[in-house]
Amino acid sequence: MNQAARRLDYEGVFVYQHETHLEAMRIIHKVENGAARERLVSLNGAPREIIRDERKVTCYWPDKNSVMVEYRKADSQTFPVILPERIQDLDGYYAIRLGNMERIAGRPAQLVIVKTVDQYRYGYHLWADKETGLLLKADLLDTRGKILEQFMFTHINIGTKIPASALAPGVAGEGMVWHREDDDQKTTSTKPGWVAARLPKGFRLSARISRQALMRKRPVEHLVYTDGLAAVSVFVEKRGDDSKPFMLGPSHMGAVNVLGSRVDDYQITTVGEVPAETIALIGGSVTPVANQ
Repeated sequence: MNQAARRLDYEGVFVYQHETHLEAMRIIHKVENGAARERLVSLNGAPREIIRDERKVTCYWPDKNSVMVEYRKADSQTFPVILPERIQDLDGYYAIRLGNMERIAGRPAQLVIVKTVDQYRYGYHLWADKETGLLLKADLLDTRGKILEQFMFTHINIGTKIPASALAPGVAGEGMVWHREDDDQKTTSTKPGWVAARLPKGFRLSARISRQALMRKRPVEHLVYTDGLAAVSVFVEKRGDDSKPFMLGPSHMGAVNVLGSRVDDYQITTVGEVPAETIALIGGSVTPVANQ
């Protein structure tokens, strides 16, 4: 499924739903010389346009007169790219089996059931296009089988010829306020400062990045823990005298759980599309490496 999403040209419309929120997006995806580039345009709600390539994400907000440019995060997995490159890495933490053949966006699709084996991760129902393997629909399920969020193509053309002009932003950036993340200040840390002392079985540290916080220009250490499918990000930022109050305690939006905590003068923010128990276990154990 991931290989299909990366190597195929396609354009279509998908919907994203969580709780009572419903969002429709048009997506145009093109691969040229082995590199993927895509454009997403919101079709309802506040106008928004996103241009993504393998290096950065540019988001245009016309109603806010702003453009935000960020470099791709180490844990960035977005529909229709969800599964890891090595599906065998999920053995022991998920049970995977085939379901029925169904029909999504007018195309035959194979249901793939990804069931969690413990309370620390969510499960999935995934529908792959029979002809190409492209992911057409994805349900994220809690440990009781309740749908937390859903992505689904309502219309899609696969293999259609896409001109380069179709990937150009439809929003003029002139006169808008640009906020850019400085890629020169993003480095893979060789001297770890922080670590999560407790992890659910199967989770491992996959990335450690030091970067400047966009808009605040303060150094942030970003840790990414993953089991190969689920990912949890931990952000550690030293607060200054001009900082807002510490964000403390749990919160959530849809399937995303967040925990704010404090260690001395550092704000610890733990976030991920995993159960609250996972966020509490990982986020509650973040400590300076010197304390290990």
